[in-house]
Amino acid sequence: MDEDSGTHSRSALEPTLEHVLDLEIEVEDPIEIGETGDGQRRIIPIVDGTVSGRIEGHVIPAGADYQLFRVDRPTELVAKYAFETDDGSRVYVENRGIRYAPPETKERLRDGKPVEPDEVYFQSTPQFETADPELEWLTQSIFVASGIRQPNGVKLAVYRVA
Repeated sequence: MDEDSGTHSRSALEPTLEHVLDLEIEVEDPIEIGETGDGQRRIIPIVDGTVSGRIEGHVIPAGADYQLFRVDRPTELVAKYAFETDDGSRVYVENRGIRYAPPETKERLRDGKPVEPDEVYFQSTPQFETADPELEWLTQSIFVASGIRQPNGVKLAVYRVA
């Protein structure tokens, strides 16, 4: 406690967010696995997209979002995919998150219908792997992303926690 002010002093810096990337990801229709006991398992193929910001490039059509859809609880998201920069470097992404909305909104989302972004809590924590030394900064920080679900894809704003 700070004796002069009577308040507690901070021992760590408060984190800040630095916007580094925007991802626009295009998906195909879900592959429905079915009710597995903890929710409706679905696999959503990732087929295209763009990367912009500190890195420019495109999403490689070789990934998927492995979702556990739930009506009354948050939907679990685990997206695994890659992108290639305009310079030819490749980056693997594993992005875990949750999406939560009222049941009627979630059903519209599940059915691929549009919803207003402020109706949905959609946050995630992407992790990156790359062999390019110029992009090693992607492997040296924690990142968070805020998402917007669209009928045929997802928009993600990615921030570095500093």
